[in-house]
Amino acid sequence: MKKALISFLAGILVISGCSSTTTSTTENNPLYYAYGNNSYSIQVPNDWEVITEFTSNYPQNTIAAFRNNVKNDQFIANINIVANTVEEGLSNGDYALEMLQSHSESLIDYKLLEKTEININVGGQLSPTYMTVFQGRNSVDGDLLQFTQIYGINKGFGYIATATLLPDEDQFVVETAIHMIESLEVK
Repeated sequence: MKKALISFLAGILVISGCSSTTTSTTENNPLYYAYGNNSYSIQVPNDWEVITEFTSNYPQNTIAAFRNNVKNDQFIANINIVANTVEEGLSNGDYALEMLQSHSESLIDYKLLEKTEININVGGQLSPTYMTVFQGRNSVDGDLLQFTQIYGINKGFGYIATATLLPDEDQFVVETAIHMIESLEVK
C-alpha cells in the first residue's frame, strides 16, 4: 500500500513538472507547483486550470489566470494576476488603498469586508502589504462576487493577485484560493 501511494505521488509530481516551462513543483507542498516568470511567482494547485488565452472578461493587464477544476453552473472560482505601471516611490500599502478606492467607485454594491496587514516576498525580502476582502457586482444584473486581493510593487510595476469567488463558496475552495494569492512573490 505504501509503495502504491509513493508511486502515485511521484507520478503526479512528474506530470505536473512537465506541464509548462515556467513551472516547478514546490518542495514543501506536493499538491501545488510554482508558476511564474522572472517578475512573479505563485503557487497553483495541481488540479487547477491555467488560462493562457484571455477573453474580454479579463482585464487587459492580466498576466496570469487560473480556474478551479470544480465547475459550478453559476460561477467558477478563479485567480488572476495583473500588472500595472505605478509611480516611483509608491508603497505596497498605498497601492492597495488606491485600488480599494478604485473598486469602491467601479463596483456596484461595493462593501469592504476586511483589510489585514500581511507580509509578502518582494525583491527577495519580506515587505508589508494588505490583504483585502470585498464584495461587489461588475454590472447591475451581475452576481454578487467576493474578491480577495494582495498587492506588491517592484521595479515600477504594481502586481495584484485577485481571488474571485461566490460569497457562499465552499470553504475548501476559499482556503485554496487564499493560499494561492498569499503565495504571490514579486521578484
